Amino acid sequence: MENSQLKKFAARQRELLLADNDEETAYFGFMRLCAAFAADYDSIADMVSKPSERPCALFKEKCRQLAARYGGIFSLHAELPVPPQLFAEGGTAGALRGLPREIWSEPDILGRMHQYFNEPYRSEISVGLKRSKRLDSDKIAAATQLFTPRWVVKYMVQNTLGRYLREHGFKLDKGELEFAEIKAGTQDIAPEEITFIDPCMGSGNVLLYAFDMFMEFYRSLGFSDHIAAEKILRHNLYGLELDERACAAAETALRLKAAKYGAFVKPQVYDFSGVNEVAGSLINGSELDAAEPRTAKIGQLLEKKYTIIVTNPPYLGKAAMNTELSGFVLERFADYSADLFSVFVARCLDMADDNGYLGFLTPTTWLFLQSYEKLRRRIYSECGLQTLIHFEYSAFEDATVPLCAFTIQRGQETEKGVYIRLTDFKGDMDYQRQKVREALADKNCSYLYKASAADFCRIPSAPVAYWLGEAMFRAFDGATLGELVPVREGVITGDNDRFLRRWYEVAADKTVFSVSYKRKWYLLNKGGDYRKWYGNREFVINWENDGAEIKSFRDEKGKLRSRPQGLAYNFRPSVSWSQITSGALSVRYFDENFMFNVAGTSAFPQDERLLTLLLGLLNSKAAEAFARVLNPTMNMNPGDLARLPVPEFPQDTEEYELLIKENTDICREDWDSFETSYDFRRHPLI
Repeated sequence: MENSQLKKFAARQRELLLADNDEETAYFGFMRLCAAFAADYDSIADMVSKPSERPCALFKEKCRQLAARYGGIFSLHAELPVPPQLFAEGGTAGALRGLPREIWSEPDILGRMHQYFNEPYRSEISVGLKRSKRLDSDKIAAATQLFTPRWVVKYMVQNTLGRYLREHGFKLDKGELEFAEIKAGTQDIAPEEITFIDPCMGSGNVLLYAFDMFMEFYRSLGFSDHIAAEKILRHNLYGLELDERACAAAETALRLKAAKYGAFVKPQVYDFSGVNEVAGSLINGSELDAAEPRTAKIGQLLEKKYTIIVTNPPYLGKAAMNTELSGFVLERFADYSADLFSVFVARCLDMADDNGYLGFLTPTTWLFLQSYEKLRRRIYSECGLQTLIHFEYSAFEDATVPLCAFTIQRGQETEKGVYIRLTDFKGDMDYQRQKVREALADKNCSYLYKASAADFCRIPSAPVAYWLGEAMFRAFDGATLGELVPVREGVITGDNDRFLRRWYEVAADKTVFSVSYKRKWYLLNKGGDYRKWYGNREFVINWENDGAEIKSFRDEKGKLRSRPQGLAYNFRPSVSWSQITSGALSVRYFDENFMFNVAGTSAFPQDERLLTLLLGLLNSKAAEAFARVLNPTMNMNPGDLARLPVPEFPQDTEEYELLIKENTDICREDWDSFETSYDFRRHPLI
């Protein structure tokens, strides 16, 4: 059954159950029924098919029996009533029975049901996030919980645990998504000493697949399935989670899996309810109360070092963190505080054993944005970046950001990591998987790259620019634009509707078209649409009395709303680009009659020759490619282009200058051929 169908089904059941029940009763009723189908399908199906006068009482007793063996979702808040709608005619029980029976044997079915039942609530919270609302502590888990696709889990586990086991000489088949051929070593570690944790485990789908790999591993050593399953839960697998509901689903799913092999050991998975509902796995274990057994156990797990760490950490920008979480992050992880996921990556590095492996599914922003530079450099210096899958921007429908998955090894440097770039392959995660498998099967794949962290460090801010060739890496060894000329952003008025107009909206005799005059309205470079060489000359700014009104513009509390910056560079010739772009760089010439604002970021060469050459260089294909390396988003900040490499210009550049000026003149004629230009004379068709 497709995820989209299951999502609609779970959302519909949520709607029906919430009509007459509180959210907690609805959730646990639904999830216990799902877990019961997974644990004992025939018994529950029989209960549904034979109407009883007291179906809720019968089901509650059944859950009590199942709790003794499977715990988790059956045990948590067991005192809650059973919603009558579960067993009403046409109710949830009948609907669940109508689903294909085979889905109940899928190990991650509880996790999927948990995710999809809560999806409407998560979506509701996400609307608030988009409006920059800070999250209350009780909403953090719901807002940041995303179900990791099964094949991505396999990729991360195969390239961490699978790779580790084969490197240590254990006979394990290479996984279909494992990147590298491994030279087997010696079996110098006891199987019980190999520890695997997901510190943000959600409903446990990473642990469920790791269980399967450990089972294959123990079988290769001659252990029976029963003993192997017990050892896995006692010694190898660990999980931590902020959300007690997700943790309960994970516990039951793991126990259901182990029970198939005759093992009924309680897995070592814990949530932070009553311990720390804000920071979760980010806290130090030594800070917890050792007198309380459950809290003491969590503390021990937090202090432990792990052979393998694989996780899909929560994604939450600094602006959405509540005061308590933001304060904690700034105190403990200030260098990585741009987003909660980067904080978790740093925390996992602390938890990893020497030579241990780590796998993550995260937003792609850490690959290139300056705010993650310290995280990148820490990874380069302490780890080997071994594999990475760079997904297409919108492939992951449940996430609101583009994602990547990657694996690293602690304490080891790799000459070259292997990278698969899927950014040009628009399609869902199933299609992304297909392209990964094709890349791994084709030695000459055009979108598979090998690159080293040493080359990344040659680029300012060290982005993970794995797709560059040696010539482009070498270009960064020279001077940058910011070293050659000043790069600045201009004034922020605090209220553009108040202080800006288009030039044709104000009287011409009050507008300064030449800087030699003193009037109210001055020409303003305000960025604009994609346009090279010349144009986007539409706006004027109220700069009467040297901008006195803007400079003193304050809110009702007396706080300055404007930011009068870059004023020394007003009325100077410049090359300029829009801070918000369509994804491609376009640079324009502005003369000495213009001011500029924050949207019209500019560089200010000292002489006309350099200005002309930079105008040509920045409008070249090479500059566009370099700009995408420094920041592939739609926001081209001053610091991004300031890091752009600039070659040493030859002595004789006359031919280049003539061509650049010709391009500029052609674009000027085009701009002036429309009435939106203040130099318009007549339409070219007349």
